[in-house]
Amino acid sequence: MNNIYDFIVLGAGISACTFSSFLNQRFPEASILLVEHGRRIGGRGTTRKSRKNKYIEFDHGLPSIDFSQHISQDILTLVAPLINSQKLVDISKDILLINEFGVLNNVSINYKTYRSLPFMANFCEEIINQSTNPNNINFLFQSFANSMQRANDLWNIQINNGRIIKSKNLILSSSLIAHKRCLEILKIKSLPLRNAFIPGKDKIVDELLREANKLTFIKRRIYILHVSNLKLVQSFNNQYLQIIFSDVIKEDLNLERIIFQKQLDGSMIVLLHYFYFNNLIEIDFDNIIKYLTSLFVNYRIFIDIFLQSKLIDKMDWRASQSLDHLLDKGLQWSSTSKIGFCGDWFDMDSCGGVESAMNSAIRLVKLLK
Repeated sequence: MNNIYDFIVLGAGISACTFSSFLNQRFPEASILLVEHGRRIGGRGTTRKSRKNKYIEFDHGLPSIDFSQHISQDILTLVAPLINSQKLVDISKDILLINEFGVLNNVSINYKTYRSLPFMANFCEEIINQSTNPNNINFLFQSFANSMQRANDLWNIQINNGRIIKSKNLILSSSLIAHKRCLEILKIKSLPLRNAFIPGKDKIVDELLREANKLTFIKRRIYILHVSNLKLVQSFNNQYLQIIFSDVIKEDLNLERIIFQKQLDGSMIVLLHYFYFNNLIEIDFDNIIKYLTSLFVNYRIFIDIFLQSKLIDKMDWRASQSLDHLLDKGLQWSSTSKIGFCGDWFDMDSCGGVESAMNSAIRLVKLLK
């Protein structure tokens, strides 16, 4: 690895990978290091490999990608090769909605829903592969920034193993590092980004920190179920099925959606997404199954899957999307301190989710000289 990088990017999710790939296309000789807290690329769109069973691998966060009818030409340039090569497939017809009366219907939407093949983490990998000189894009996993300081026109980032990494420019692709929830999650007493600046030294960073702390977040718990009955799984015909719960069910029970993912060994992983805003209310797993079997009473295949499933894990998602208050895109880059920000926490003209994250990353690259 280089002693000094041109860019250090904190995070390796979709916005970070889009930024790095697009930057590499414009400045192929620039050296880039992505520092990621997780074990692999993808952020919320990452994929989990079982340590106990090498045949089990599933998308435990972002299950799909939505693109509006007004997708930008820049994003289209990145994703069109993936769509054409079937590495990104349209699953819009595999999104169903179940209402409070237990009736399943196709979802009527004015956008297209895609998933990456074979797994969601491959989307970020393929975005990086669109770069001009991928050898100049480096990764450092299972690492996070304990502290950051700018001195002598360089950013000095101390990561969790005590090592110092340096760069000319710093990019933050996650709102986590700029929000007070970072304190609890990383078990620290003060924000590294706030500590890096004397108040008043950089007006853009000051404003960003003020606005970022107004962000409120959906929090998620994902119940991970495993169905080992191979004959039952084989009779399940859907390859990429998602079932979304109606607004009434969401309001009453905070259940969001169910994802079904067949595994290489013929078994199935079922992921139940549960969301909450403040304190998590623990739900007994037996009660979850009882409710699901009563809701899907008209669909025997689903009842059998739920009754045959075994809860193997639960995951609390630490980086869900922001609500109500998005940041002005004028706060994306400070030329004074050579620090930039991208992700779905910026207001990108009414696009949401992945598309917003990608647009913010591309816009940030265009701000650089």
